[in-house]
Amino acid sequence: MLLRYRSHLIACLATMCVCLLLHLPHSVQAQVTVPTALPSPGLLGQPRFVIPNLSNPLVSDWIWLDGRRLFQIAATEGHLDERKKAIQDNLDAVQNSYLAPNSVDLQVTVETTNNLPVLYVNDEYLLTITSLDADLRAIESSALADELKSTVEIALLKSRNERQSEYLKQQGQIIVAIIVILLTCSSVMYIWQRRLSHPNNVVPVSTVDATTQLPPPRFWEGLNNLLRQVLSIAQVSVWFVGLLVCLDRFPYTRPIKNSILGSLSIPLTLTLVGLCTYFLIRLSWAMVNRFALALTVSPLLTPIVSRRTQLRISTIANAVKGIAFPFWGSIGIIVALSLLKVDVGPLLAGVGLLGVAISLASQSIIKDAINGFLVILEDQFGVGDVIQVGEHAGAVETLNLRMTQIRNAEGHLITIPNSEIRIVANLSSEWSRVDLNIPIPYDVNVDQTLDLIQSTAVAMAADPDWMANIIEAPQLMGIEDFDNRGLVAKIWIKTQPLQQWAVSRELRRRLKLAFDQANIAIPVSQHQLWLTPPNS
Repeated sequence: MLLRYRSHLIACLATMCVCLLLHLPHSVQAQVTVPTALPSPGLLGQPRFVIPNLSNPLVSDWIWLDGRRLFQIAATEGHLDERKKAIQDNLDAVQNSYLAPNSVDLQVTVETTNNLPVLYVNDEYLLTITSLDADLRAIESSALADELKSTVEIALLKSRNERQSEYLKQQGQIIVAIIVILLTCSSVMYIWQRRLSHPNNVVPVSTVDATTQLPPPRFWEGLNNLLRQVLSIAQVSVWFVGLLVCLDRFPYTRPIKNSILGSLSIPLTLTLVGLCTYFLIRLSWAMVNRFALALTVSPLLTPIVSRRTQLRISTIANAVKGIAFPFWGSIGIIVALSLLKVDVGPLLAGVGLLGVAISLASQSIIKDAINGFLVILEDQFGVGDVIQVGEHAGAVETLNLRMTQIRNAEGHLITIPNSEIRIVANLSSEWSRVDLNIPIPYDVNVDQTLDLIQSTAVAMAADPDWMANIIEAPQLMGIEDFDNRGLVAKIWIKTQPLQQWAVSRELRRRLKLAFDQANIAIPVSQHQLWLTPPNS
C-alpha cells in the first residue's frame, strides 16, 4: 500500500514545502487530500483499484435503471466513462439475473474491502463506494452505502413489479384515459380556434369611414391571431407531451423517451426560446395596439383633432412595434445561449465593440434614426397622410425610425430614407382645400356666371351626401386671370383631409351641368391670325 500511494505522498510533501517557502497564511493554504483509489471491476467480478490523476478535474454522472436515474457516481474526468460503463454493465447483469424466472429472493449487502464499502446484489458485485462519491453527496461513506443499498433494493423490486401482468394491464388503462383526455383537449382547442377565426363582431367593410383612408381600428384582431397561433402550437405540444407520458408508463419504452429528450434537448430548447420570443413580440404589438386604441377613443376630441390624433398615435405605435422586434430578439438570443451553457459575457462585449464599429461606419443610419425621431416627435406627417417629398408624392404607408414608404397614384411603393427628407409638403394635415380654376368665355355676362358658380358650390355644400366632407362655405375669389381660352374664375372650398380631390371632381360635374342649362359653353383656346399680303 505504501508503494501504491508513494507518488501521491511525494506530491503532498512537495505542496507543503512550497506553501512553507512562500509563507502563505493558514487561511489560504492549499489543502491537499490524498485521493482514494477508484475501484473498477476486475476479473471474475472482483474489484480492482486504479489511481486517479490529480491533474484531471472531478466530474460526476448518473447510473440509470429502466430509464430512471438511480444514483450518482464521481471520478476524475479521465476515468468517469470507464467507471460508469462498468457499473452500468454490472447493474444490467444484476437486473437480468433477478428478473429471470428461477431467480432467488433479492438480497443487497454491503461488505468492506480495503476500508471501502462494496455493494453486492445476490452475491454479485455491483460497485465500490469511494470517498469521491461520499464527497459528492457530502456524507460519510458508510451512510452513503446504506442509502445506495436501500435505493438499489427499492429500484430492483420496482423493476420486477413493473413487469407483472397486473401492472401492465393497469398502465394500459391509464394510457387509454390519457388518449381520451388528449382528444378532448385537442377538440376544445380546435373549436376555440375556429371561433377565433370567425368572430361575431367583424366590422363590415362598408361601415369603414372613407374620410380617414385608414384600416378600421381592429386592435383585438392581432390578439386573436396570436391566440390562434398559441392554440395551434398547444395542440402539437399536448400530443408530444402525451406521447412522452405514455412512453414513461412502461419500463420497456422509458429509455425511448429518454433518448428522444436527449437527442432533442438542444432543438427543444431553441424552439421553446424562439416561441417565447415570438409570443412576447406579438403580445407587445397587441398591447401597443390596445393602448393606442385607448388613447384615440375620446369624446372630448373634435373629428379633425381625433383623426389627427389617431394618425399620430398609429405612427408612434408602428415605431414602437418596430423597436419591440430587435429588443425581444436580442433577449431571446442571450437566453438561448445561456441555456446552452455559452458564456455570454465576452460575446456581449464583442457585440458592443461591433456595434460601435458599425455606428462609426454607417453614420447614415444614425442620421435616418434621428430624423425619423424628429418627424414623429414634431408630427410632420404620419401613416395615412398624403405628402410630397421632392418630386415624389403619395400616401404614407410605413413610417419608422429609418425610412418612409409612400404609395403614389400609379401604385408604386417609394422608399425614402429619413435622412433624405429635407422639405416635405403634407397635403392632409388637419384639413384640405379645393383650389379650382374655372374658365369662363369672354362673351358671357361675368356677374351672372360668377353667381351661377357660387350657387352651384353652395348647393353642393348643402347636399347631405357631401355636407360631411365640406367644412366651411365655398369662397368665390373672383376673376383670377385672363387666359387664351377666356376668363379664369377661382373658388376655394375647405374640406376634410384627403377629400379635396373627390369634392373638386363632383363640383366640376355639377358646373358642367349648370353651364349646359344656362347655355354657357366651356371656352376653348382662341387664336387670331392676321394675313398680310406681300409688299402691302
